[in-house]
Amino acid sequence: MCLMLCLISGCSATQFIYNRVDIVIRWYLDDYVSLSRDQQAQFDERLDDLLSWHRQEELPSYVTLLDETLVILDEGVPVESARLMADTIEAAANRIQGPFLDLLLSTGQTLDRSQRQGFVETLLAKQDELEADRLARDDEDYRTDIAARFDEQMSDYLGPLSDRQTERIRSGVMEMTRLDTFWLADRRVWITTLSEILIADSADWPQQVRALIAGRDEAQLPAYREGINHNGEVILQLVRDVLILRSSKQDKKLRRRLSALRDDLAQLAGVD
Repeated sequence: MCLMLCLISGCSATQFIYNRVDIVIRWYLDDYVSLSRDQQAQFDERLDDLLSWHRQEELPSYVTLLDETLVILDEGVPVESARLMADTIEAAANRIQGPFLDLLLSTGQTLDRSQRQGFVETLLAKQDELEADRLARDDEDYRTDIAARFDEQMSDYLGPLSDRQTERIRSGVMEMTRLDTFWLADRRVWITTLSEILIADSADWPQQVRALIAGRDEAQLPAYREGINHNGEVILQLVRDVLILRSSKQDKKLRRRLSALRDDLAQLAGVD
């Protein structure tokens, strides 16, 4: 989560955003549930511990990841190196899920029935909003939105894309399986089950939530899992091809941005 915030915000804002990610998380939580003063104090203390762990244990691995990215660029972006990099990023994202879930469950155990009910109602309301927004798009709108996001994100690191790069994004997006319908259906089932667990308020509800999360991938429809795997490979090849097509000017900007991001994270982590 923190790495993605850094990447999205851009190098110049990395340290500013990272040092204030606690505020972002508190704002996000406040959208779902209102905590009492004591509950907020307990959450803040646990969040500080989580972020301290992340700074000490995870940020150094992000620095290494960026060093390896620069090497991959030197080597011409070999497909197996790119695939290994994607796996490494996924592993980094997975590592923070456990500690963050612990934070949320420990906070959830302090909520009274009214707070849990409000949390459930907010979850369901946001689900309704997502469905109304995402499912209103036809296939053309869906793919246009995805192509625009790819263009924006890659332009942020490369500068304006060439016609060939833009066309490669467009062709890649056309190969992708549309997943928003699957995702929203899966999310609806998951939220409904989570809501039932929270409202029932059994003594072992945290264990039930852990089991629900642990089994979420296995509970997905086969077509959804296949679509995720298919799109992952399409995206890998798309990004690799756009990088291979980069100009000398784009290469300099990309290396400059990645190096600056690497140095910012190294400073935050206290490593060379």
